[in-house]
Amino acid sequence: MWHTVFVALHATTGVVALAAGSVALRAGRLFTTYLTALVGMTLFLVLALIAEWGEIGTTARVLFAAFAVLAGIMVVRALMARRITPGTVPYVKHVGFTLVSLLDAFLVVTVLNMGAPVWLVVVTGVVIGVAGGVVLRRIEAALAVPA
Repeated sequence: MWHTVFVALHATTGVVALAAGSVALRAGRLFTTYLTALVGMTLFLVLALIAEWGEIGTTARVLFAAFAVLAGIMVVRALMARRITPGTVPYVKHVGFTLVSLLDAFLVVTVLNMGAPVWLVVVTGVVIGVAGGVVLRRIEAALAVPA
């Protein structure tokens, strides 16, 4: 039961982080909401993992532990962005990394839950990661051009 509650809270805070982060990317508005949601998302992921640890196999443990590490890296990147002026290239790099990671995770989990084969799950993750990187580089290039 606790696992289900934590997963639901994890997903909800992830959606809030994605939405608030998308707004924060441009001008820094809703940054506190974005950061708080990222921290909550990470906390609920770890709690869900702890609640299910005894029932999952080694492969799932490694995979979910890696997700928890990635979530921690996302929080660190958001904390780094907090010290940078919004709308600058370094700020966009940090916040953008977390947004691409969130979008990637949502789409990979969706494809996985649809029962897709592992190769399609992997392709989805790679395509979203590459496409997100391309979009971020275009945003960064536009910001680097003098006004």
